Amino acid sequence: MTASEARRFFKDYMKLHNINCYKDFDNGCARFTMEYMSKNSPGGFVESCIWFYEETAEVRVYYNAYCSEISRKSDCLDKLYRILNFINARVFLSCGDICGLYKSHMLYTPRIYLTEDQCYDLTITTIINYDFWKVAPVETCDYITAYCPELLDRLAYPIFGVLDGKLSVDDAIKHIKANILME
Repeated sequence: MTASEARRFFKDYMKLHNINCYKDFDNGCARFTMEYMSKNSPGGFVESCIWFYEETAEVRVYYNAYCSEISRKSDCLDKLYRILNFINARVFLSCGDICGLYKSHMLYTPRIYLTEDQCYDLTITTIINYDFWKVAPVETCDYITAYCPELLDRLAYPIFGVLDGKLSVDDAIKHIKANILME
């Protein structure tokens, strides 16, 4: 599958599922930007962008600007890094569709991090090869528009609890193990 084919499939998927997006170009590359309601995230929503580069697509899903301000002002970034390391090491949730079209699976493994620029964005990033997109196009679109935003929403309580100083790292990890990993 080429970048233009993937972009076209993604655009059709978005229309079919009534997901609003804004399309523009970033450094000559097509980019789609979306917002998703998020009941657990400060500010009530998360955002995402997907860039369709020539060889791969890059997906970033991130908390909103209000959340970035919490990160910027927090005195607990060292504790946040411990949580992010734990998440990157252990949290690989199965992704499935709600209609039962395909079984849950782990096709992609996102990475979560705090950006090193002045934005302090907490971001999940995944690089998607177009060969994978060709094999599993619906699953890939579901991953981008449902799985990643839901994962950030589910991680909001432990992440922002640590950033606000209301949760210890150990309590945040216990929460992730009990409520996300179901251990």
